[in-house]
Amino acid sequence: MRIQVDGELGPGVTSKDLVLHIIGRIGTAGGTGSVIEFCGSTIRALSMEARMSICNMSIEACARAGLIAPDEITYAYLRDRPLAPPAGPAWDAAVAYWKTLPSDPDAVYDITVTIDAAEIAPTVTWGTSPQDVVPITGKVPDPADAPDAAAAKGVTRALEYMGLTPGTPMTA
Repeated sequence: MRIQVDGELGPGVTSKDLVLHIIGRIGTAGGTGSVIEFCGSTIRALSMEARMSICNMSIEACARAGLIAPDEITYAYLRDRPLAPPAGPAWDAAVAYWKTLPSDPDAVYDITVTIDAAEIAPTVTWGTSPQDVVPITGKVPDPADAPDAAAAKGVTRALEYMGLTPGTPMTA
């Protein structure tokens, strides 16, 4: 599964908001049986720590793993780490090998999800699952707006558990 995120994140939007937005979109079962490869200009612009947070949260989408192709940010992060190859020929060989790891440009994925980073706002969870998310500017969802009866039942159950009222602004 490939999740491509392009564009600039808005003010106050973090990697956690990004991954919660993704999980909100694909669901907590959206990555079932998959390894999620995160790519795109937004992902490439993230710090190593932010990338680790995103990959770590892949399990919340039921993925087997999450990965981001190694690049200069990766190499800079690894350089001089205690278990990294030492500077010199060993380091150069390791970087040369790591550069072979990204997926081919014409790779075919079972599922591709494309996201515009500009559509992501600071995100909060309202329910009992990482997929129960809305932008901080949003409202607590109404079960009547759920796509089907089973989803409406899940929303109702989460709202009751959390003690929330549908339609309440998240900023309230």
